[in-house]
Amino acid sequence: MSSDSPLTATELLELRQRLDKIDTGIVDLIAERQVVVTTIADHKLKTGLPLRHYEREREVIERGMARAESQGLPAAVARDVLETLIHHSLSKQEIHKLAQSAHGQGQRALVIGGLGRMGVWMSRYLDMVGYSVDVADPAVGDTPFNRVGDWEAVVDDYDLIVVAAPLRPSNDILLRLATLRPQCLVFDIASLKSPMREGLEALRESGCRVCSVHPMFGPDEIGLSGRHILFVDMGNPEALREARELFAHTAAECVELSLEEHDEVMAWVLGLSHLVNIAFASTLAQSGEAVPLLRKISSSTFNAQLDVATQVVSENPHLYYEIQQGNDKTAEVTEHFRKVLDELASAIAEGDEPAFTRHMGIAKQRLVTGENEDETPQS
Repeated sequence: MSSDSPLTATELLELRQRLDKIDTGIVDLIAERQVVVTTIADHKLKTGLPLRHYEREREVIERGMARAESQGLPAAVARDVLETLIHHSLSKQEIHKLAQSAHGQGQRALVIGGLGRMGVWMSRYLDMVGYSVDVADPAVGDTPFNRVGDWEAVVDDYDLIVVAAPLRPSNDILLRLATLRPQCLVFDIASLKSPMREGLEALRESGCRVCSVHPMFGPDEIGLSGRHILFVDMGNPEALREARELFAHTAAECVELSLEEHDEVMAWVLGLSHLVNIAFASTLAQSGEAVPLLRKISSSTFNAQLDVATQVVSENPHLYYEIQQGNDKTAEVTEHFRKVLDELASAIAEGDEPAFTRHMGIAKQRLVTGENEDETPQS
């Protein structure tokens, strides 16, 4: 086959057939890898070993990257492929472990707001770990679980009550639960805690086993490898322990926070990221430019930002408004954002290159290298 002349039709066909065989072989090897992973998962389950082994994961990825470079491939290709395979493997192990754990076997759980997106996720999760799940929700919709009409009349029938309602009505539900004083564990799964402070504190004062939980992921997640679940301590160590044990069989990272710390962190993690992406998408929408055309001629940076912004503005706008408006730390974060944006705009308008580059330099220093000096750009 000559390298300095075009391929013949026969040669091209032969190469494509060879590629087909290679691709089939790759898929077959992935399937074989999964069989091995499942065997390891069974061993972990029987011996009580944790799902994740960070040192082993790093070893696998580094070895793959070195192998790729030795074959003339970019190390990043091997890293991306292996990280994807590891994430998939952890998800499969996690689901297997959850199904075998029977954590809630013989117990009953009530999910108030069980027809909402996270309510559905919570109901399915509880069902997976063995609970008999009932849902209470005024919304119209189908559910595979038993629906309860008057949940207030049956709160004493449950071993666990989860409040998965929207932010605005959740506080009222928690207040009502405080008057009913159920003997079981009670927690909410809201993205903000300040709007429910009154209800959470009322539950605590009534002697209920209460804490607050925040799954830091969307309802479409299956495996929780690499995801975070936040636990807010409401002063009841037993409730906090019970809530953490409920997710102990997952590969999620569990983090404990105070009520004040939670919303302060959320102002940056959710508030700022949502605000930036909504502003980006809204600016594009109002610019009159055709987004499909911009995609064709844009950079990888623009496309990555556009993908994230598109995902954000596709979510429930009322929920995202509540996340901004319901957090008393939002104003402070917004002011920081506005200040930095004004300083960058001024640097551009005034031709002040040192001021502009100083902003990027300090951001790189703190975000990329991990340094955190008390230095702020001067206008």
